[in-house]
Amino acid sequence: MMNNVRENVLATGTPLFADLYHLTMAQAWFGAKKANDVKTSEAFFRKCPFGGSYLIAVGMYEFSQWLNNWGFRDEDIKYLESLKNSNGEPKFRKEFLEFLKNQKLEISIKTVNEGEIVFPNEPVYSITGPSYQVDLIEASLLNIFNSQSLIATKASRIVLASQIDGIKRPVLEFGVRRGQELGGFSATRASFIGGVSGTSNVAAGKFYNIPVSGTMAHSFIMSFGNELEAFKEYMKASIGNTILLVDTYDTRKGIKNAIKASLETGIELMGMRIDSGDLAYWAKEAKKIINEEAQKTNKSYLFENAKLVASNDLDEYAIENLIAVQKAPYDIIASGTKLVTAYDCPALGGVFKTKTYMGEDKIKIAEGKTTIPGATNVIRIIKDNKFEGDIIVKENDNYIKNGKLECDIWSYTAHSLIKGYKKFDKESEAKLLLKPLLENGKFVRKLENNLNVIQNFAMDNLSKLDESYKRLANPHIYGVGLEKRLFENQQNLISKHQGR
Repeated sequence: MMNNVRENVLATGTPLFADLYHLTMAQAWFGAKKANDVKTSEAFFRKCPFGGSYLIAVGMYEFSQWLNNWGFRDEDIKYLESLKNSNGEPKFRKEFLEFLKNQKLEISIKTVNEGEIVFPNEPVYSITGPSYQVDLIEASLLNIFNSQSLIATKASRIVLASQIDGIKRPVLEFGVRRGQELGGFSATRASFIGGVSGTSNVAAGKFYNIPVSGTMAHSFIMSFGNELEAFKEYMKASIGNTILLVDTYDTRKGIKNAIKASLETGIELMGMRIDSGDLAYWAKEAKKIINEEAQKTNKSYLFENAKLVASNDLDEYAIENLIAVQKAPYDIIASGTKLVTAYDCPALGGVFKTKTYMGEDKIKIAEGKTTIPGATNVIRIIKDNKFEGDIIVKENDNYIKNGKLECDIWSYTAHSLIKGYKKFDKESEAKLLLKPLLENGKFVRKLENNLNVIQNFAMDNLSKLDESYKRLANPHIYGVGLEKRLFENQQNLISKHQGR
């Protein structure tokens, strides 16, 4: 069963999953009789994490779980009644709390599919409805989207690095002890969508139906009189899962003891894990020792197929170096701390900005943070089964019929290496990324919950992204442009607000 904190937040759908200012602004809107003014806000991010050029959008299903149960309960109202300002006055007025009691969601939501590849400044969610409700869902949306998308993207980079030589090595997530979330559920979920094959987190494995995998720890070996005895006892108890940790005392002796334990017990040695020291050197030594020992016995079948597992704070850069540069003969990669903490980029920085208010396009103008005005969607152009470029368009502009562009589209690319207009030709293969999820508070689309299906979708999307966008160092920047009229509207609003 899911841990209580996580279960309560998602299952109860409490609107208190918000920042305080969402509620204080809602009260002010209510007092000004503007609570039901209709606006559109969109969630997007400005910069790809890890120095990369793409993001895997994750968390849509769990966000929908929370939305499905959204509503203020008696205990929520009582808590809000108990809050006081510094002068002792109630933080929330009775008439406002009465207003909240029976409110149902009235918002409409469009979102990309979970596992979709997305790029900077593209909307991943577009939310329309009463102003106070639109803002009250911001914290939940961004909390789930930012964290899970970040870790899924990190996982995909680690998986891609592990396959740099064309060999599909399983990557395991071993991070629950270093994770920053109680129970590590979302990190494990996101890692799996990003491409890992299994997890050491048993609770998350049970809840999400993810394969669980693990070896042994140094503590087990240290509880016996010697390493060989520990190996033999572990193998007897773990037939079918006999991967031994060989670097507790002396890695060379550990490798030999693992082979000896297999010979003396008659139990197949399925693998050795190396967790410290020069990982490339010891992997090569392990292969060499296995081959040498195999020539001395007629029972080499017990260990000659043993897999080598690498761990020890591995990230995509260390893995790429191990495999591509040092040619380390590892069969399985285990990544923990660097994966589940998104170690080198601990926050995605996705944002939620107002795009329209009462039918009027709105824009925020700030250096490096100027927004795209109006409600929008994204058209993705596909050529020869590869993503060719994206165009951000006005939400209700209809350019696609039967998977093809109905007309030529001019797109202004504002944040790639080459700035200027690009034409996408009529009849180009195309798809619209954001699709309706809720309409006036009612679900109109059922999101996929099977993580295997979501993972396959994400991996299929990654395969359609050219290799130049996926390399770890200096990747190409994927082209995302604004449809010509949308770009002109943005520039006109900038001029208007700046008095030019």
